[in-house]
Parts: sequence; C-alpha cells; structure tokens
Amino acid sequence: MNQKRIEQRGLWLGILINSIMAVSGITVFLITDIEALFVDAYFTVITLVSGIVSIIISKVSSKKSQRFPDGLFVLEPIFSLCQSLLTIILLSLSVITVSVKAYRYFAFGEGQMMNVGPVLPYEMVMVCLSFTLSWFYARQNKKINNSSTMLLTETKGTLIDGIMSSGIGLAALLIFFIPVNSPLRFLLYTGDFFVTVTLIAFTIKMPFQVIKLAFIEISGGVLQNKQVQQKVEHVVRTNLADDILVKSCVIYKTGMAFRVRVLINGSSHDSINLKKLAQQKQQILTELRHKFAFMNLDLVYDS
Repeated sequence: MNQKRIEQRGLWLGILINSIMAVSGITVFLITDIEALFVDAYFTVITLVSGIVSIIISKVSSKKSQRFPDGLFVLEPIFSLCQSLLTIILLSLSVITVSVKAYRYFAFGEGQMMNVGPVLPYEMVMVCLSFTLSWFYARQNKKINNSSTMLLTETKGTLIDGIMSSGIGLAALLIFFIPVNSPLRFLLYTGDFFVTVTLIAFTIKMPFQVIKLAFIEISGGVLQNKQVQQKVEHVVRTNLADDILVKSCVIYKTGMAFRVRVLINGSSHDSINLKKLAQQKQQILTELRHKFAFMNLDLVYDS
C-alpha cells in the first residue's frame, strides 16, 4: 500500500474517534466544571482539528510543481511544530487557571465542590479510546518505517490525552470517597489543581520532544533516528562495489521525504566505471524506496 495512503488512513480513523471524544469531553466538562476536564476535553479538540489539517497537508505535501520541484514536505514538520506549541500554550493556561482557583480557596475560602459523579464512566471510556488510538497511530507509522512526522505527533498527542484521562479518572475515584468532614476536604474543592499540575508535569516533555525533531527537519539537520540510519547505510554499502570507499553517509529528513548524501572516495575517480556506478545507484534507490517512498540519493566524490 502507498505510504501516504497508510498515513492518511491512520489520520482519518483518528478524526473519527477524536470527534466522539471531543463532544463527550466538552459535554462532561460543562456538567462538572472541573478544570482538569477542560484540559482533557480541549486537548482532544486540538487533536481533532490537527487531524483534519494533517489530512490536508498529507494530500498536498508530496505534490510537485515548478516552484516546488521536491514537493511541500516541509509543511509536515512546520505543522507538527505549531501543534506542539499550541499544546504547550494550552497546558500553561490550564495551570494558571487552576492555580488561581486553588489560591482563592486557600486564601479566601471561595470555591465550588467538584461534581465527580459523571467523570468516572467518561474517563474509563476515554482512557481506552486514547491508548488504543495512540497504539494505532504508532502501528501505522511503524509500517512506513516511522517516516511520518505527523503520525509521530498524533501518537504523542493522543498518548498525553490518555495519560491525562487516566490521572483524572483516578483522582475522581479518590475524591468520590472523601467525606465532607474529612481532613482532606480541601481536595473536594481544589482536587483539579493537584491533578492538572501533576499530569502536566509528567507530560510536558512530549511536545518539546516533537518541537525539537520538527525544528531539526525544518532547519535541514541530519536524521535523528539511528535505526533508519543503520538501515539506509546497510543498503548503500551492500549495493556499492567493493572498490568504492564510502567515507560518510548523511541522511536528511523533511516530513516523509529523505535525502541521502553519500560521500565516496574520488581519488581514483578515473578508474571508476561511471555506467556501473549509475546502475548501482539505481539499485540502491529501488531498494530504499520499498521502505521509504520519497527517497533521493546523491553520490558525491571527495578527493
């Protein structure tokens, strides 16, 4: 199956499931007014919107034109970068909101007791859907040798959603059994503060990881995936003749597009059979494109 079709199939299923999760999350948040559910619900909304945009980008990024002869693959890491930045902004705003709410309770005794009744069944379903969808994204990406930056972003984002749902559900279960006259009574009013801050502390690293990888791709940095590096180098060295010395093999990745720059010893350039070398280059490309659909190869002489 075409690699873009695999990517798009994963994104379409994500849109369907995230639509269900988003509507359910917003509904339960409006019923309970628990800030941690705001984070959970609107994070799902972001994931839903990003899935729709991802589909559009996935369809246009591989199209070539006179102005963009190599395609628009750079849109893929740019989108992942923007989505991750938006995630960080949302998480930061949520921390501020619950912090203000907790401060008002501890400083002035102002607050509203949380209604956790509808939370438990909702979060059980959300946890199952989130982790299943994250696993599905990762599985689809693995089929295409983890070459999709957007599927990686969706995997991380949905995983964060699942972790947050797990934490909220566990906290709601504990709060449900706290008596009104208990020493832990304050959690009935501020529990969402502790849950939100704890969950964000555990998940904030993920969007920064995606930002780092996206920035490397946008700025033309070398590939960070060591497994892909080893696979490509093995194919290159296996198909080149023994009398050709490979001095280095550098791989650049932008979205799903790869460019391999192989530096070979050019001191004996006159003795190299250029026709045979061209055939070997085509063999390398053919084999690599079975694993990575959008692959370019440059053989460079170094004296």
